[in-house]
Amino acid sequence: MLRTGMLLGMIVLFLSGCAIYHNDSLERIQTLPQHYTQFDAKLAWEFKAVDNTTVIDGVVKNIRFYEMNELEIWVSSLDADGIEMHRAMYFVHSLKENEAAPFTLKIPRVASGNKLRFLYRYIGHDGGDSGDALLWSQSFESQVP
Repeated sequence: MLRTGMLLGMIVLFLSGCAIYHNDSLERIQTLPQHYTQFDAKLAWEFKAVDNTTVIDGVVKNIRFYEMNELEIWVSSLDADGIEMHRAMYFVHSLKENEAAPFTLKIPRVASGNKLRFLYRYIGHDGGDSGDALLWSQSFESQVP
């Protein structure tokens, strides 16, 4: 009887541990210094100078669609006239609603005060059997601190 009770207790313990899903990206999005929110997505990031590069290390969260597929995040460095100098892209295969994923992009070093243009695009699905999909893109600019 005692052996059966211990076995049952261990099974319950293991199964309850499996039910907990921990997503570090959802926590991290709150702590990053740079933020952008639109109706469909939330992005947060930080800039790091590493050798001769600027690293944009961040998190993207789907806040609108049942699923975002083929999500691309592009970052371009701009000169004083707003002309694109360099760009990089990060690909996220799929994000369900309220899921978040990390991204990292590297471009040649950008001086403090210069601007970066972010662009994200994806195929959005609302779910259900309709098969409707929306190809969407959004862009914004951010100044390097």
